[in-house]
Amino acid sequence: MNWWRRCLVLVPVLSFLAAALMLSCGGGGGFPVTTVPQFFNGIIAVAICSGSPPVPTPTPTPTNVPTLKPSPTPQCTPVAAAAVCVPGSTNVFCTTVIPSPVPTTVPNTLQFNAQGSFSRTSKTVAQTYHDVTNHGSTGWNTFPPSTNFTGVINYLGNGEFVAVTPGCTCLTVTDAGLISQTVEIGVDQDPATCPAACP
Repeated sequence: MNWWRRCLVLVPVLSFLAAALMLSCGGGGGFPVTTVPQFFNGIIAVAICSGSPPVPTPTPTPTNVPTLKPSPTPQCTPVAAAAVCVPGSTNVFCTTVIPSPVPTTVPNTLQFNAQGSFSRTSKTVAQTYHDVTNHGSTGWNTFPPSTNFTGVINYLGNGEFVAVTPGCTCLTVTDAGLISQTVEIGVDQDPATCPAACP
């Protein structure tokens, strides 16, 4: 009789533990995963653009007054080249004032953002654009120094880079296995004067 009572208690407890163990193993590697809402089919392209990542629109709270729907994120203009100067550089290129609408010099840091193009299941909108600058699957990649590309820039986070070594270098972004356009960076020089184009 005691054997049946033990089975009535042990079998459900052991079954529960086995099920919990199997479910916990399917969860993955213990790092946060950014999920994309279900109305997207997936990312189809990624581009590097100038400027800071857009600030997310806060989620509105319900009110009695109707609110306007936020407009979709516009497609950004991809960057082909940029210049940056090593902090404290006395290079003529870095100390010359650029006579644009607002007189300025070449900056010591570069600010980029990465924008993903996502396909949609909706028939009215073929694709939408979303910031992927800081997504877990986004990688900012600079080329290692070589004969033609001696410049070095360091990634500070949030799409920002600081100049370290004069010369030229190249920059790409990867996300979900996709590679962006290559951006040629001139460190202490105009990128148009780089000895070779980025591959």
